[in-house]
Amino acid sequence: MTGTYRSFVGRDSHKRSLAGRTSAVESDKQMLGFAVCFQIDIPAAGYGHYSLCTWSGWARGKNITTHWLLTISLLDTKDEWSSTLLGEDTFEKVLNTAEDKFLDTDKATLSQLLANARK
Repeated sequence: MTGTYRSFVGRDSHKRSLAGRTSAVESDKQMLGFAVCFQIDIPAAGYGHYSLCTWSGWARGKNITTHWLLTISLLDTKDEWSSTLLGEDTFEKVLNTAEDKFLDTDKATLSQLLANARK
């Protein structure tokens, strides 16, 4: 799996490459995992320029449910124990064909696109 990812929740709003793997479909679901390396233009004191996030989960119908691990670059090695965060995300398919123009749009436009897809 390859593609492009853009986050609205982190400190890197640029488009970034993603890469991952999928399983075969089994019992109407498919396992998947992918990773994105983010770059922070102006990191806070004590932080490096990069973070890496991996997502792992299942695709079912129009939804992908995942757990993620985000590892943040902390410059002091004694702080590395606290550099990995854990969470969950759900992704929802809103277009039948990917359109790159939406990677450059604002959050309000994407919210409207999602609302229209749910009608």
